[in-house]
Amino acid sequence: MDLASVVGRARSVVVRSEAGGANAPGGQGLLLVRAWPTGAAFAWETADQRFCTATVYDSTIGEQGCATKPLDPPVNTLGAVTDMDTLFGDGWGRLFAGDHLEVLSAACGGAPLELRRVGSLANGERTLYAVWFPDYTKGNISLSVRRDGTTSEGRLHLGEVGDRSCGETA
Repeated sequence: MDLASVVGRARSVVVRSEAGGANAPGGQGLLLVRAWPTGAAFAWETADQRFCTATVYDSTIGEQGCATKPLDPPVNTLGAVTDMDTLFGDGWGRLFAGDHLEVLSAACGGAPLELRRVGSLANGERTLYAVWFPDYTKGNISLSVRRDGTTSEGRLHLGEVGDRSCGETA
């Protein structure tokens, strides 16, 4: 089966599971985080602005969850990188947001990472990004970010678990 079919099937599984419920995707629908030959991961915002994620494997939801409060974590109006969620599926993924800023690139121990711009949340104030690793990875990823025309460096702490490391953990 081709990847587009896998994504379409996975999307329909999530939509059916949440149809008409409080955790149903809001107006922008499901945002594709990542796809692989047997499944896909999605993120979305509910009508009341709660952040949700789901991972689908072979037409079955493997994990799914939603924040209990709208805009949780809160959007940083001064501009910041906000850790959003961890996803499992064909590896280990980290979702994070650029609040009032754009993330230009990501690196692990100096090596560039594939950075995926997933979509916008919180009425466009928050842009969701994803990076993916083969397995649990600890340390910090380095980020290049732009706010108001100025580029600077940032980081995202991945945690302390994993055989793979992105350098210093503090």
